[in-house]
Amino acid sequence: MVTLPDLGGSDIETYATGLYENWGIGKKGKDRGVLILLAQKERRVRIETGYGVEGILPDGLVGQILDDYVTPWFKRGDFSQGLLNGSLAIAQIVAREAGVQLTGKMELKRARRSSPSWALAILPLFLFFFLVLGRRRSRIGGLPIIFFPPMGRNGGFGNDDFSGFGGGFGGFGGGMSGGGGASRGF
Repeated sequence: MVTLPDLGGSDIETYATGLYENWGIGKKGKDRGVLILLAQKERRVRIETGYGVEGILPDGLVGQILDDYVTPWFKRGDFSQGLLNGSLAIAQIVAREAGVQLTGKMELKRARRSSPSWALAILPLFLFFFLVLGRRRSRIGGLPIIFFPPMGRNGGFGNDDFSGFGGGFGGFGGGMSGGGGASRGF
């Protein structure tokens, strides 16, 4: 786990991959290491996985860990809880895969998400217009048009920086990372 004040102009994916490999995270030949990198100024976090854990920690699952257990806490300014949660979530998955039971009293804590009150307020208005326009258009043989925002390449609504990938090989001792993992902003 590494926290940095800033990335010095680099993107988080490249920085994480380079750091992972230069430090030789993970046992040589097994490459089963995991790096959690927090860049405070850029408000970015990344979980970088070694080749040996990409099967049990695929990019989608790592992204879900960030979404559910890490970034909600970061958005509140509670970096300690976010980093602890990320570490615990990863440890539980690795332990389950290894057939090991973790002991202790630490639990994953989900941040409570507030429901967007503006969305609830405009929902009846949207439904009313949809029904009125739908009835009016159906009389002339057309169907109501529903606007869907353009989807980004990663499935988000126009936000293409949900997940990034670094790349490269090398390192000392262990630490082969193929750029697996996930990144998020907060």
